[in-house]
Amino acid sequence: MESYTGICKHCGQTQIVKAESQEDANERTTLECSCPGGELERTKKHVREQLDVLIGELAPDNGWDPVRPEVFETIKAMADRIAENLISSCAMRVDGTNLKISRSKDKINIERSKTVRQGGSIEK
Repeated sequence: MESYTGICKHCGQTQIVKAESQEDANERTTLECSCPGGELERTKKHVREQLDVLIGELAPDNGWDPVRPEVFETIKAMADRIAENLISSCAMRVDGTNLKISRSKDKINIERSKTVRQGGSIEK
């Protein structure tokens, strides 16, 4: 890692950071910036991390099957729109489970659930 002067992609503020490349330095600076755009980028990053736990590569560690990569990308795009306050919530069925992403005040909630029902019928 080398020292780079990173530039926030939202406000242009600069910061010297240790990074692998100029692009990495700009990303790190943006994530650390106190501007509204930097705050939004941090929120999106945290949402993506939670999605990874519930539907991505880390899902098996938590008892879930991961979704296909193209489905993950679609869900991530929807979650970004919620983080950007463009929509307030979305709910969908994914691989036999329910996934709900919603915003309430300054909080984004992500929930994956599965209902298991058992039973039968008995004729007289």
